Amino acid sequence: MSWSSVLATTVQGDHADVDTPVFGRRERDVRRGFTLPPKIGLETFVDGILHPKWTWDFVRSEPITFSAVAGRKSVDGSTAVTLSDYVNSQFDPTLSWKDLDWIREVSGLPLMLKGIQSVEDAKLAVELGVDAIALSNHGGRQYDGAPAPVALLPRVVDAVGDSIEVLVDGGVRRGSDVVKACALGARAVMFGRPYLYGLGAGGEMGSAGRSTTSRVV
Repeated sequence: MSWSSVLATTVQGDHADVDTPVFGRRERDVRRGFTLPPKIGLETFVDGILHPKWTWDFVRSEPITFSAVAGRKSVDGSTAVTLSDYVNSQFDPTLSWKDLDWIREVSGLPLMLKGIQSVEDAKLAVELGVDAIALSNHGGRQYDGAPAPVALLPRVVDAVGDSIEVLVDGGVRRGSDVVKACALGARAVMFGRPYLYGLGAGGEMGSAGRSTTSRVV
């Protein structure tokens, strides 16, 4: 998505992910040859036979594609694409702190950095005038030695105080997780997986119900 199309939408801030400079080696995906959509092989037929209802629904449905890149046949999911190769082609591993000024100049919006994983980087974000940070290790899928955001949270809050908004992302499965993170000093909590659980269990209504429950909590 281009900057012009982003700015044409109704947004109130700019969100830059810094926890995925390159695609992590997700060994399970590599081992299973994961692509989008799945490549057809012997295991595919075995799975299809063992799960006939899923297979019937799948063959009757429209192909799964990515709306953000609709029309780009080579990467929209309509043909098999190796996820790691595609994601690596979309990210710039040379992204650094010096690029923040350019991002703010182009967008003219408040800036949040998602992916802060140390107290030192949180302090540097304050010094450089970043408006908000989100502590995140990208779900622990990038590097298995990365700190858990909720464990890092109290130290970051103690270090930066009220000088910047501190959010936390990752590991949230239920409302009590949100309460705990806020009690430890988070201004807000980010999560996406519960919406997918609701979507998988109840379709659109399940996802909408999950949203309502989250707001109530």
